[in-house]
Amino acid sequence: MSNSTFSSNTNNTSKPALGYRFKVTFNGIGKSEGYPFQSVSMISVSNKSTLIANGGDNTREYKLPTTNKYKDAKLVRGLMTVDSDLLSWFENLGVSYSGRLSTSVVVIELLNANENNDLVTIETWSLYDCFPTSFVLGEFNAQKSEIVIETITLAYSKYERDSVGGLLNYHS
Repeated sequence: MSNSTFSSNTNNTSKPALGYRFKVTFNGIGKSEGYPFQSVSMISVSNKSTLIANGGDNTREYKLPTTNKYKDAKLVRGLMTVDSDLLSWFENLGVSYSGRLSTSVVVIELLNANENNDLVTIETWSLYDCFPTSFVLGEFNAQKSEIVIETITLAYSKYERDSVGGLLNYHS
């Protein structure tokens, strides 16, 4: 296969995507804008299988999938006080002042530079029914000159992965 079959467009490349340019948007909580994070991890889906005996054939068993399970996503960033509504949502673990759980659709956009050096979205992951399950504020230490780190853990019910080529992965 010759290299001429690959487009130079960043939307269709033969190279793996780099994971250091991304933004996270919390739809329905505070300002609907992308926030910088140091890292996003643990987005995953898995399921277990159940064994079914083959009727009439005692030598075989079949495995069938059960319900999907999603690990909580972990987001890490330097302490920011830009959006007080978002910070309040994190610290109150998604519970509003009225005592109701407030969920969000969290969109993670992977970005890449195009030919003009503009950042364009190449993949998105939408996490549905998100709410914080943990908020950890990092260490304050007068002997170190370090950024204060916030670690947020989010539970979600499903995710959709959207690529430039269309919907690649849908788990419900």
